[in-house]
Amino acid sequence: MDEQVAVNRREHLRFRPQTPLYVELTLWQVRDRELRTRAQRVLLRDIGLGGCSFATNLRLPVRDDVEWRVEAQLGHYTAKPRIVLLHAGEEDGLFFYGGQWRMTALERHAFRYRFDEYIRSMLAASPHIHTLYKKVADRRDEDDGQFRHLDVTS
Repeated sequence: MDEQVAVNRREHLRFRPQTPLYVELTLWQVRDRELRTRAQRVLLRDIGLGGCSFATNLRLPVRDDVEWRVEAQLGHYTAKPRIVLLHAGEEDGLFFYGGQWRMTALERHAFRYRFDEYIRSMLAASPHIHTLYKKVADRRDEDDGQFRHLDVTS
């Protein structure tokens, strides 16, 4: 029997919140036209330096010319990155979406600093995870392909 190994194609690890975390989702821009809609609460499934995924009862367009803004409370910091949805799915009457952050270099640097701070505080009870996260974060520029097979959910 040939066993298939699932390969994580993401450039960055994603972390699942230990308790349900709701974030505010706002339509931000379609093509080059800025739009601001009323925020909708969605359930964050996972989050990382490259993007996030969430669940909602809303049917959203998965297009690279539509930007959304996600407002999430990460510890004491309120992050407001923009995201482009890359994929969607449906399960038990809910829609699941995953996407990639759209940030300038300065926004990415600030987000990374705050996100790292949030992860360290969130996982304070698991000191071994800090070492693992640091190893993976340090290797992202010198990817040898190994961490893409790493399972941090178990």
